[in-house]
Amino acid sequence: MRSRLLVATVVLGSLFACKKDTPPAEPEVHGAAAVDASVPSKEVELTFLVTGAENGYLLPTPEANGARGGAAEVLGRWLTDEGHCVERDAGACADGKTIALSTGDNANGQSISSYFKGASTAEVMRQMGYAASAFGNRELDWQREQFLANTRAAGFPYLAANLKAKDENGAALALKPWVMVERKGVKVAVIGLAARKATRTPMPGRMAGLELVGDDGVLDEVIPAARAQGAEVIAIVTDGCLQDVPNLLETHPQWAPAFIAGRDCEGEYPQTVGATRLVYPGRHWNDYAKVKVTVDVLKPLAQRVVKVEPSLVPVVAPSTPDPALAAVIAGWKKKLDDALGAPIGFTATGLEQESALMSAWLTTSLKERFKTDFALLNRKGVRQGLPPGAITSATIWDLVPFENEIVTLELTGEQLLAAAANTEARFAGLHPKGEGFTDARGADLDPKKTYTLATTDYLYLGGDGFKLHEADKAPTQTKVSWQSALIEWTKGKKCDEKKPLESMWPAPK
Repeated sequence: MRSRLLVATVVLGSLFACKKDTPPAEPEVHGAAAVDASVPSKEVELTFLVTGAENGYLLPTPEANGARGGAAEVLGRWLTDEGHCVERDAGACADGKTIALSTGDNANGQSISSYFKGASTAEVMRQMGYAASAFGNRELDWQREQFLANTRAAGFPYLAANLKAKDENGAALALKPWVMVERKGVKVAVIGLAARKATRTPMPGRMAGLELVGDDGVLDEVIPAARAQGAEVIAIVTDGCLQDVPNLLETHPQWAPAFIAGRDCEGEYPQTVGATRLVYPGRHWNDYAKVKVTVDVLKPLAQRVVKVEPSLVPVVAPSTPDPALAAVIAGWKKKLDDALGAPIGFTATGLEQESALMSAWLTTSLKERFKTDFALLNRKGVRQGLPPGAITSATIWDLVPFENEIVTLELTGEQLLAAAANTEARFAGLHPKGEGFTDARGADLDPKKTYTLATTDYLYLGGDGFKLHEADKAPTQTKVSWQSALIEWTKGKKCDEKKPLESMWPAPK
């Protein structure tokens, strides 16, 4: 994980979530015209508490110098340090000053959430009092019914102004373009945007009935509509990249949202564009963004935001967890341990997320478990590395949190070569040789010969650009989950401290 600049407080004109020097801040103009100093003033301060890409990391994340993050630890900070009001029922915090928001991708990642298909994270986020979340590209990693159940349990709406319902299937997801939230008599319009990859990332078919449209067009509609309903503050949360925001804002200065919170996608972006601050909120509840917005309620509507002060708050020791939420998470952890806590193997060194050993372990398990000539997986299908020590079933769910089942199919050598050309491909049984490939026995791959392949239903159906469904229209659906196959194979190898998992593959010479 790359290091980040962590700051306790960042005022207007200072560096925030930014990878390059930026020019001095522009005058604080938040609307169509500069603030008229002759108008009487009455200021109200609101605090936005923003998190992103939580990925179900309810538990603190172990690090070399101690654990970091944790949902209960974040709530403890919010209640103690930020004066957070937990709005579990609409209107309960109208007199409070805080608004908790997420940029999306809430639940799929850590096993304590993935194993329960996000139900644990939904309960936790309700207890934390979130007002809304952008619709992330991983919200539909489970069936639509599960997403809707989690939405009801969480008690807040998912927002995606740029996802339009084309039919009843799309409308059934009940996504909203924006919501109005009121604090201390100030009306705040929270607008959500899905990432541009939102329709490509989920299992094929999960986004049926939804159409991704241009961000600029929908914001040109939504922001004036929100202003017409009295919105004094415009806040945008997005699962998209902050690097894409400057061009959008520079061509539409009339929008003037107070801030846009989104992902840091490994590129440069300025801290401020016109009147708008760009905010990165961290991930996995390891950090949160605190955005202080000062509103002068006596100014003209479009000029009421007079100051925006974001800061990125790291959640590191000492952090006192909220006791009530800690108890909720402990209950889910016990359920997880009861189901998946028994050791099934051992690794002395651990496996790096994108290492050859990781690829060999995952693909070999499928090839041998289903007795096929080859096995194919995708690079992004593994969400983290394997830590040293005992391997449990929960460990497997941490690595592979997706709701995928294994299918086997027949295809020609030529079709295998086409799959191998995909940069996401990770194979077992297919070995490079010069400009071609051999099978596990060293025989040259025959383009005309028919072979058998084990893979996930996600890749078979076209995920990550693979076209395996064109090779075999009637594959064998094993009804075995990817996790179950990997757990069964690993358990059968009886890896221990004398024969750790990594010893099964000799080091390259």
